[in-house]
Amino acid sequence: MSPVARDSGVRVGVMSLEDSSRVDFAALRAERRAKVFSGMDSAGIDALILGGAGNVHYVCGARLLGRAGVLPFAPVCVVVRSTGRVHLLSTWDEGVPPEIEREDLYPLSWNPANLMASVSAIPGLRKSRRIGTDGLTASTKAMIASLASGAEVVDGGAVVEACRRVKTDAEITCLEVAAAISESALSAMSAALGPGVSERELLGVYSEHVARLGAPVPPSESVCFVASGTVGLRYVAADRVVGDGELVVLAPGALYAGYEAGLARTLVAGSSGADSALDERCTAGLDALVGACRAGGVGADLYRAWERAGVGAASVVLAHGVGLGAEPPVIGLGLGRDAVLEEGMVLSVQSWVAEEGVGGCLQRDTVVIGASGPVVLTRYGRP
Repeated sequence: MSPVARDSGVRVGVMSLEDSSRVDFAALRAERRAKVFSGMDSAGIDALILGGAGNVHYVCGARLLGRAGVLPFAPVCVVVRSTGRVHLLSTWDEGVPPEIEREDLYPLSWNPANLMASVSAIPGLRKSRRIGTDGLTASTKAMIASLASGAEVVDGGAVVEACRRVKTDAEITCLEVAAAISESALSAMSAALGPGVSERELLGVYSEHVARLGAPVPPSESVCFVASGTVGLRYVAADRVVGDGELVVLAPGALYAGYEAGLARTLVAGSSGADSALDERCTAGLDALVGACRAGGVGADLYRAWERAGVGAASVVLAHGVGLGAEPPVIGLGLGRDAVLEEGMVLSVQSWVAEEGVGGCLQRDTVVIGASGPVVLTRYGRP
């Protein structure tokens, strides 16, 4: 349980912010828009009204305001197939890509009627016969229906989800950078780990390190916890002080250009008194899951791989899609058995094993389903 950081193949330094030296973002945005318009055409959808943060970012590429908590659905982005235009809810053009011009912006209003009046003025929207949306509230459904008399309101989230499922080469590059930032943060946390340090101090090391690399606000604070004596995952850091020889889960994630990648390793603080058999079982489970991430397979293959590994019943999700945050499919705990695995999909794969009186061990990696097999982007401490 003392992994060594390996060269991830991506240079991480103080200039980890978005720049064209790694990715041609104009080309990436154009590629994503083309996929969306093609998907709309195939589904016969004339307009999309989107509110999900990941979907909005995918379609328009604008820098969105970071926020905590859950907000009700709002028409943040409107895509009109007949005009080929993308419209964004914004009062200014800072952080908005140049292909979205000022006339494509519509202002925020706390009055829903005023907001929908602005949306209804978008060229081509009133002529739409089928309008797709990725979310609704009781009031906005009636408002969306009123935008185009007689228009059918359908599920537009499935269209964008299908576009997001398989990643382009540029998107995978973004995920590689995010993975490298995560691994660098894990190295910093590992260096700070020792008897007497608290979980919240480790969280502070993580947050400071990610910020120093120029990355935005971390995607989650669920990055560390003492795993000795527990059989269940804990997701929030506490004031708990790490004791000598205790198992500690370090699970940092990071964002680059909106794309999220992360990993998890379980280390021992101080003396090496932990049960190595627990680590071996956890590694065997992760290896089995990663090996099952193959194009043409299905989620049930991961279930079978876990069972064949003989590490015990799974008590957590085995894998889920990752890209602009957490994405479908979700595989594990009875979900996702029929989910089809395709080349170019990216999954967050995790193994959690626990033993009463000993504790738990978590390992997690970000995996690309490649043409000839799985490609692990997070290689910290792995052969």
